[in-house]
This record gives sequence, structure tokens and C-alpha cells, in this order.
Amino acid sequence: MTSTDQRMSDRQVWYTASEILTEHGPGAVTYIIDQVSCVLANKTAVEDWRRVATAVDAIVDCRAQ
Repeated sequence: MTSTDQRMSDRQVWYTASEILTEHGPGAVTYIIDQVSCVLANKTAVEDWRRVATAVDAIVDCRAQ
């Protein structure tokens, strides 16, 4: 997803979160956990996925209201 020296932009984070929710719906959390498990050796990628997971939570919270 990202190289070890380049983080995702905020726009990329929100876009990725939207795509994940569209594709996986309620299973988004499981998908994110699976992805993070695959990139644990890459700290930049782990930080990006943490940001994506936060964005997914924010989108879900907005939809619930």
C-alpha cells in the first residue's frame, strides 16, 4: 500500500476507509485487522492502517446518527 518512507495523505486515508466500508460493510473491522497483520513489519503501513481504521469508525458513527 505505501512505501516505508511515505505515509498516506489524509485524503487517501478517507478514500480508503470509504472503499473498505463500501466493499466490506460490517466486516470492515475484520478486513482491517487482517491487513494490519500482513504489514506489522512496516511501521509506516501500520500507522496508515490505524488512521484508516479511525476514519472507518468516524464514517460509521456519522451513518448511525
